[in-house]
Amino acid sequence: MRTRKTDSRRRFRVSPALVVASIALFAAMSGFGYAAVSMKANSVKSKNIKNAAVTTNKIADGAVTTPKLAPDAVAPNATNAVNATNAANAAKLGGAAPGQCQTGWLKSSLVVDTSGLTDATPDATVPGVFDCASKAADAVTIHRNGTGRYTLTLGGLDSGVAISSSANVGGGAANIVTAASKVGVDGKVNVNVWNNGDAALVDGKTVSVIVF
Repeated sequence: MRTRKTDSRRRFRVSPALVVASIALFAAMSGFGYAAVSMKANSVKSKNIKNAAVTTNKIADGAVTTPKLAPDAVAPNATNAVNATNAANAAKLGGAAPGQCQTGWLKSSLVVDTSGLTDATPDATVPGVFDCASKAADAVTIHRNGTGRYTLTLGGLDSGVAISSSANVGGGAANIVTAASKVGVDGKVNVNVWNNGDAALVDGKTVSVIVF
């Protein structure tokens, strides 16, 4: 019987290696549990996070909301959207900046008093006009070709059609007819003025012209 007990004790004796392994396992499990239980809300501060430790992949979708964004923050997609809008607007303008001329736009509008034009002084600058191609004070000039016949030169305009009308100056009959037509492609427009009753060309009338 004594021999059997001795053998049984030897059979179930705990080895030093098993003791060390058990202690290590217990310590590891206890440490994990302690850390999980002891973490308090908001206990992780910014100083505990390494620089560049939080990457895009670590942020959940929808985690960063508008109140968390800086006032001047702009998302790349928003920037692209603005650029796309600007490009679309530029396309509508035909690629021209505001104030530049394009086919179909109103290019010039003016009112011309022809009363100062004579054989002796056939040329003059037309004041107070709108010319989308030039903002110069002498952008539009007029030349008297003869009685009731004039040529307007609009600086910077190389195409377009024109319409005109007239008003009587100095009293008398106001039944006056005008006609405007483009000449070539150098911004010149011919304007003729005549009486509606007898078709006689007349001077001294105020003529309005619109160029498209």
